[in-house]
Amino acid sequence: MSENRKSTKASTRKMSSSSGRERVHRNENGADSSLFVNSIQKAVSVLNAFTRERPRLTLAAITRLTGLDKSAAQRFLYTLHQLGLIRKDDETKQYSLSPRLLEFGYAYTYSDGLIERAQPFLVEAHEKTRETVNLMVLDGIDIILVSRIPGEHVVTMNIQVGFRMPALYSATGRAIVSRLDPEQRDAIIRATKYHLYTKQSVSDPGEMRKLLAEAASDGFVLTQSQYFYGDISMAAAVIDGSKSVLGAVSLSVPESRMTVQEAREKLVPVTLEAARKLSLAMGAY
Repeated sequence: MSENRKSTKASTRKMSSSSGRERVHRNENGADSSLFVNSIQKAVSVLNAFTRERPRLTLAAITRLTGLDKSAAQRFLYTLHQLGLIRKDDETKQYSLSPRLLEFGYAYTYSDGLIERAQPFLVEAHEKTRETVNLMVLDGIDIILVSRIPGEHVVTMNIQVGFRMPALYSATGRAIVSRLDPEQRDAIIRATKYHLYTKQSVSDPGEMRKLLAEAASDGFVLTQSQYFYGDISMAAAVIDGSKSVLGAVSLSVPESRMTVQEAREKLVPVTLEAARKLSLAMGAY
């Protein structure tokens, strides 16, 4: 076979492969529909219907929240119940999540290198300040609490590992987003739903852009009463050797015990040190 014919065949194969990729259909989540399993998505939508505000739900409520018809919802609930992921109260006919789901969270915390390597630095920050220390990671436009050491004093909020909140309404979220590339940062700013959770909440996208620019310059974020009343939080991002943002370390203290200036002087240096040490442990240099 001549070199020209070989080249033509190779080119044809390449074009065919490219055309095939272009023909891939994607579902509403942007996933490849040839690989995406819709029944799993529906089962997960049933699990997602349960929240802190909605811990127990009836069949009717689940059909309304998920958009599933009654028959489909019944089948998914039955299967999830048989798998031990959902509980059913025979008296009230209400469903709730099963403690077995905690096994997934437990497995995650022990399989994630960031959480494991963070522990000594979180403990050290806690021992130096006796305040609440958190490790959070970005998930879409939200942040999720993945590790927490409670302080010795009463705090304004009682949250647990797994807690989710809008990224831009927290010191940790802003610390993370400020280190993202401009396109990612702008996408999160645009997608965020701005709301006055407190009187001091930032609800203007333009102002948020300025605050994120300041955070990128300062290397840390300090917030006051942005999502919870009476909360002062400071955070710094954690990065790896490729400068990718992995999460953020934060310290929290109630306004009743410390002013913003005192927090800046006493707690920001500890926060920065914890984030720096964890970043080094994750390969940063």
